[in-house]
Amino acid sequence: MKLLKITLSLTLLAMTMLYSCKPCECPEPEPMVTQYDLDKSVVEVNTTNVATGFESVFRNNITDSTERAHFSQVFVDAARFYSDQSGYFFIETLNDAWVVAHINHELIGTSRIDVKDENDKYFIQEIVETVDYSGYGFVEYFRKNPSTLEIERKLSFVTSIPSANWFIGTGFYGGPSSNYYDLETAQMIILYEAVNTMAVGIGGIFDNFYTEGEDQIEFCRDFVDHIRFFDDGSGYFFINDFDGLNIAHGANKAHEGENDYDLQDEHGAYIIRDMIEIAKNDGLGYYEYFWVNPASGKEERKVSFVSRIPGTEYFVGAGFYSN
Repeated sequence: MKLLKITLSLTLLAMTMLYSCKPCECPEPEPMVTQYDLDKSVVEVNTTNVATGFESVFRNNITDSTERAHFSQVFVDAARFYSDQSGYFFIETLNDAWVVAHINHELIGTSRIDVKDENDKYFIQEIVETVDYSGYGFVEYFRKNPSTLEIERKLSFVTSIPSANWFIGTGFYGGPSSNYYDLETAQMIILYEAVNTMAVGIGGIFDNFYTEGEDQIEFCRDFVDHIRFFDDGSGYFFINDFDGLNIAHGANKAHEGENDYDLQDEHGAYIIRDMIEIAKNDGLGYYEYFWVNPASGKEERKVSFVSRIPGTEYFVGAGFYSN
């Protein structure tokens, strides 16, 4: 009987506390991004951006298939990413997966349709089917990591380049890790990889394909014209020279050719002057200011990353908005 009284007393106490306590006013914990999901975002953004840029250039300027293949190889050779350079692009035809461009030049001109991974999976066939039926998607397989030379799990994102009837892909190696990032840090990493990929890829094109100034400007404008990234489509690229002249602008084509040297945000920061200093002195870096978000139409805090295009006095930048 004593035990029953104690039990009832504890139950009543618990019920009293439950109904008398105020609802928790603590803020909801910020969602975290896993390393796996971050890497998925990096390869999806990079692949989609490059595919979109290629499609614009192919439609507007390069119609010959041999010239397209040369252009593609030049970009692929230059546009490595991730700190260990394990990020690279591969481009193949949707008809039997003939290799158009690859960091392994020995594969160029060969068909990989019957290639299997280290677990006997016909992963190229799955890639072709993914692009054929869905237009884009992720495919998992096991291959040798060119950085570690070890057989590792690889997850690639692939998408089509419609005008050429090709697909392009890139991926990352390794399984899920225990690393977590807050949302802003994750966006900063995506930005870093996306802008650097554009900078080195465009640098390769300038060195080996479009070597004259006017051709380079026309190429830049075509290349970034339709690229959008981040979930709300607010991610776009802009390219300026070291005098402040806007070479290309992905969100406002009418702005191209304008001089931005004296451009200020609402707090008086000279945006392009500061970005020029970053590109000149450090080569790359982040910059924070306030700008109108084309997705919302409102002025918001913006974090941009800029990177000098190698061998030039141009820099490319992009950013994300945050309240």
